[in-house]
Amino acid sequence: MSAPDPASDPASEETAEPTSATPTPTSTGDAPPPGYRTVKDLKSFTIAIPEDWNRTESDQGVFYNAPDGRSLLQVFVVSEGGLTPYDALRGTSQDGRTAKPGYEEISLERVTGEPDAPADAAELVYAYDRDGGRRKVVDRAFTAADGNHYAILAAGPEEDWPKQREVLRVALEFFEPGAY
Repeated sequence: MSAPDPASDPASEETAEPTSATPTPTSTGDAPPPGYRTVKDLKSFTIAIPEDWNRTESDQGVFYNAPDGRSLLQVFVVSEGGLTPYDALRGTSQDGRTAKPGYEEISLERVTGEPDAPADAAELVYAYDRDGGRRKVVDRAFTAADGNHYAILAAGPEEDWPKQREVLRVALEFFEPGAY
């Protein structure tokens, strides 16, 4: 899949102090958990993001960026056909070994046992060096109900982990393609 590099988006530059790594409570019902809001994106999907994050867009997808520019959520349609989500993320990891300084694959696995998760979902967790710090990313690829292959990734400073996983979990819980 060769996932777009969140580090290349100008809105994702690291410039401020790290944010808290305190996990956010789970949502109840149709509302996202406290600290999150649901947005209907111009690219025809609905997703939940942290309340104070702002949207940007590039040829690499839609980005929701933290105010300090250190963390982000990226959503994009996987354009390479014929690859399973797992194979696409394996390609992303192979590309990362040459494209990202200090790249380390932490895990790559098929997602099983999650309620409402697509049967063909996969997840890649990796870290790399960027702007004098270490960045940690969790990237989920899947086939959505509309038949499109999506990847949603959350990235941020390694010291904020597992905040990235929580941001991704909430985003996935509220993600709906073509929801309006």
